[in-house]
Amino acid sequence: MEKEIHYEFVNSQTGYVIGHLSLPAAMNTKERIEMVEKKKAELAISNKLFLEIIYWQDHDHPIG
Repeated sequence: MEKEIHYEFVNSQTGYVIGHLSLPAAMNTKERIEMVEKKKAELAISNKLFLEIIYWQDHDHPIG
């Protein structure tokens, strides 16, 4: 089984996780960041939030 990195997307105003994304650990870092930022934009649109309100973090290494 291929190792994955699990990301969670957080609404900084509420502190709630509003989405998740798992990507292969072997993926190119630049490509991985592009995919994470794309998911962030999709979540902002679907939740009617400003892009700056959402942040993402590695689920296994949270920021806070």
